[in-house]
Amino acid sequence: MLGYRSVFEVEQGNRDIPALTCEQLRSWLVHKKYDADALQLGASARLADDVDGIMLERMGLDGSYAMRVRIVENQPQGAWTSQLTVLVPGKDDPAVVWLDVTNPEVLSDDDDEPRQRRQWTATPRLVRDLLAVLPARDSSARLETGPRRVFGDEALELVDVVGDPKRRGPVYLAGSADLLPQYDWLKHVGKLLNQTVGIGSGYVLDPEATEIFSRAVGRSHAVVPGTMRTFLPGVEFGDAADALRHRVLSTSRIVKDDTQRLARLLGWRARDLAIESRLPKTITRLDQHFEKQLDQILVGDDAEPVAVRGAATSQGVVDTGLPGIRADRVAVDLRDAELLRVLHDELDGELSVERLRELIGFAEARQREQTNRAALSQRFEELQKRNAELQRSLDEISEQLDDETLELAEARADLKKETATTGHLRRLLADAQRWDDAWSQPVESELDGLPESFLDVLARFDELSYVEFTGDKEKTFELEERDRMGVWAGKTWEALLALEDYARASAEGRCDRDVDGYLRNLPDRCHGYSPKNHARDESEDVRRNAKLRGARELPVPPEFDVSRRAYMGAHFKIAKFGMISPRMHYLDATAATGKVYVGYIGAHLRTKMTN
Repeated sequence: MLGYRSVFEVEQGNRDIPALTCEQLRSWLVHKKYDADALQLGASARLADDVDGIMLERMGLDGSYAMRVRIVENQPQGAWTSQLTVLVPGKDDPAVVWLDVTNPEVLSDDDDEPRQRRQWTATPRLVRDLLAVLPARDSSARLETGPRRVFGDEALELVDVVGDPKRRGPVYLAGSADLLPQYDWLKHVGKLLNQTVGIGSGYVLDPEATEIFSRAVGRSHAVVPGTMRTFLPGVEFGDAADALRHRVLSTSRIVKDDTQRLARLLGWRARDLAIESRLPKTITRLDQHFEKQLDQILVGDDAEPVAVRGAATSQGVVDTGLPGIRADRVAVDLRDAELLRVLHDELDGELSVERLRELIGFAEARQREQTNRAALSQRFEELQKRNAELQRSLDEISEQLDDETLELAEARADLKKETATTGHLRRLLADAQRWDDAWSQPVESELDGLPESFLDVLARFDELSYVEFTGDKEKTFELEERDRMGVWAGKTWEALLALEDYARASAEGRCDRDVDGYLRNLPDRCHGYSPKNHARDESEDVRRNAKLRGARELPVPPEFDVSRRAYMGAHFKIAKFGMISPRMHYLDATAATGKVYVGYIGAHLRTKMTN
């Protein structure tokens, strides 16, 4: 599965881009202790045990030059493939460098709930090495190994970079203030962007540049000091709806959250964007050519016997004259009469130097044929896996689209109902001549502010008095990779506020029902959640199945149960999204401890149907 992709342009100038690229490629291979000299043009070569490589070239009629190097590292868990492609147009147009890293999918480490998932691919060293010697760009955005500082009026140029319609990758802007230590801030932003290298471009604005940029783009797309904002491609300045796409990493999260975790989260999102973005047509056509060329090399008839030139030396050793065949492999002791007799008999009396050369040629051709056959088998297996992955991805996307379409339809129906209710109440207030009340806006508390991510959700549990999280944070963090707009995080927080108000109302004697009854008969001034997206318990199939029930026996404090585990069948349905479809499982312990324990926020736990 494709785990990392970097595509960038390089101005040609007087640079020999293929030579510079090959230098860094060689350095990378040597660093990994592979035989860089074994790499051959147009033929598969063994670079190390279980490591194969091949180099392909193409000369265009327009004077263009293209090169592809493919390195396959076979490991027990599957093959890791690094594929580097360089295109240098015949004209003065920028060259294009493209690196893909594919790796095998892995199962989650949860024995009860194993799921096939994409494996994390760290930023390749080869990309960092290339960016160190090549002036790389994503249209007008610079791609470098670390963020660049922006001073004063330079921010106006950055406005054009952010708004560049040809940009493919994200741009990260970090705002500054006078009280913020500039060097430390730059260094910390570099750590946060460590896993976006080769995909996105980072900039740290000084205090003046922060103000100039924010004034130029308007309040909706401004960058606040002490925060970092991710600008996706296709920015529309002044559009409040568009501003929601470009998420902000708040100061509190930057300060409180683990830096490596944030760096990986930003890296996941950058990889998703790079992999899902459409490749340029020139690159797509070149890819098709190289794929066809590789297949032709593997299945082509290049295994004809080769005449082996050489002669017997004074020591009686046959010199093949070919670097691929070691002389000692065909050494013949001419004094060994027994060996000569066997050769004579096997060759029906036709023992001669020419006949021996012919046999060596046949052996070499047979060796090449076996090598090609093994490579072809590997290539066929790779294409089969790729086809299966694409089909699975297509099925998942189709299912997810159906789910999100249904969710959108339900949300529109709920909005229509709420709009009609609001209109009705306003008319009643207007009839009573309570004009100010009719058009007043609700007063929101700090709790009502929706979090931007699941990291924020977990951090904000401290704001809740009656709800306690006892689950595995790692399961929740896995959702963050998919919740690009923070919608799931917001809905999870709404469900938590409903539980908070339920427990408070129960403690105050304003609610004598369970959670489901509370949601269907909401007390005054309490947060609610759609009852149709709440379940009192799991199905009977789940309750009776020891393994499925066990997955729902989740952590609780010892003051509730000394075993520190309790069954949590009740849950909120956060969203429908294929096999992930996030859920929040909880235990209502208000009668015992006055608390509600949330033991799980994560992907949909398995049922008989998903097993």
